[in-house]
Amino acid sequence: MRSAPQRFIETWIDAVVGFLFCVVLPIPIYATGEPFVGAWSGAEFTIISTAIGYSVVWYCGRRLDAFPGATLQGNLGSVAPIAVLTYALIAAILLLLRIDYSRIQFFGSGLLMVLWMASVTHLRSRYLVRNYAVIPRSSIADMPVLSTCRWLDFDDVQRRDVRVDAIVADLSADLGEGRLAALADAAIAGVPVLDRRYIVETLTGRTPLGGLTPNEFGALLPSRQYLVVRRVVELGLTVLMLPILLLTLPVVALVVRLDSPGPIFFLQTRIGRRGQPFRMVKFRTMFHGAGGPSFTTAADPRITRIGAFLRKCRLDELPQLFNVLAGHMSWVGPRPEAASLEKSYVRDIEHFALRGIVRPGVTGWAQINQGYAHESDEMRSKLEYDLYYLKHCSLWLDLVIVLRTFAVVFRGTGAR
Repeated sequence: MRSAPQRFIETWIDAVVGFLFCVVLPIPIYATGEPFVGAWSGAEFTIISTAIGYSVVWYCGRRLDAFPGATLQGNLGSVAPIAVLTYALIAAILLLLRIDYSRIQFFGSGLLMVLWMASVTHLRSRYLVRNYAVIPRSSIADMPVLSTCRWLDFDDVQRRDVRVDAIVADLSADLGEGRLAALADAAIAGVPVLDRRYIVETLTGRTPLGGLTPNEFGALLPSRQYLVVRRVVELGLTVLMLPILLLTLPVVALVVRLDSPGPIFFLQTRIGRRGQPFRMVKFRTMFHGAGGPSFTTAADPRITRIGAFLRKCRLDELPQLFNVLAGHMSWVGPRPEAASLEKSYVRDIEHFALRGIVRPGVTGWAQINQGYAHESDEMRSKLEYDLYYLKHCSLWLDLVIVLRTFAVVFRGTGAR
C-alpha cells in the first residue's frame, strides 16, 4: 500500500497558484489601466496591501472550508463577507494613513480572490476523489455515499497494492491479529489509519449515536475559555447590532399587529442549558387562540399569511435577542425544544439530554444542515448534528454557522 501527503501538497499548490492569479498576475494589467499615484511608492503599497488581503481571506476561507458541507454556494456565502470586511478594513487603514494606492488593482484582486476560492471548492467537490481502504468489508455498506470518496475493501487493496489516502477501520469490531498487524505496518509506512466513527463524523458533520460511550462524554464539554470568550464576543456584537435591530423590531411588530388580531409576541417555555426552563420570545406567526400540536406541520393552517413570510425569512426569531442578552440563549447552539416535547425526546432518544451542555441557540449546526425536524428519526439525526457541534464547537465553527445561516435564509429553505 502506498500513500502521499496529498492534502498538504494540494493546499500549498492552491495557495501559491491563487497568489499568482489574484495578486501577481493582475499587476501589469491593472497598472496599465490606472497609473499608480505617487510613482513606485503607490505601486509598492498596493502590492503589499493586496498580498495581505489575499493571505487573510485565504487563511479564513480554508479554515471555514474545512468543516463538512462546503459547497459552491456555501463557500461564496462564507468567503464573500470575509473578503468584503478584510479589504474594506485595509482600505480604511490606507485612507487614514493617507497612503496612495491603485483602487482598481486592490479591489479587483479582492473580487478575483472570491472567485478563485469558490472555484477551487467547486472543483474539489466535483473532481477530487479520495480512496479509502475499509476494514472489515461489511463496514463499506455503512459508509456515507459521497461523490468525493471511494470506499475499497482493505484486503483487496493489499493484494493489488493500490494507493489509498487513508485506511478506515471499525475499531469496535474483532479484526484479528493478522489484520491488526497489517494496520500497524500501514501506519509505519505513513498511511493514516482512522476510526470509522471519526471519518463518518468528519465527512457528514454528524457524531453517530451508535457506539457512543460514556468515555466520549468528556469530549462534548467545551472549554471554559471558549465559553467566556464567546459570551463576550456575542454580547459585544449584539450591542453593536442593537441600533439596526431596534429599528427593525417595531416595523415587524406593526405588521404582525395589522395582519391578525392578537398579541404581537409569542411566549413559550423552552428547555435551556442544563435542563433549565426559560420563556423564549418570538413574533407571533399563528392565529391567536389556534390549538393543535406543539410542533408545526407542513402547510400548517394555523400560520398567518404574514407569519409564513416571517418564518421563511426567520424574522420571527429577532425578539430572541432579548433572550441572548438575558443569558438564556446564545446566537449559536442547539435549538431549544418546547418543554412538552423535550420530555418525550429525552425519554425516547438516548443521549438527547446532552444537548443541554451549552446554551441553546437562535441558529445552530443542525438547523443549517437539516432544517426543521419533529419525527423520531429526524430528531435522532438532529441530535447527531448537535453532538458534532458540542464536540467541535469553536469560534470558527460558530462563524461558519452564522455565515451559512444567512445563505439558508437567502434561499428560504429549512423553515416551517
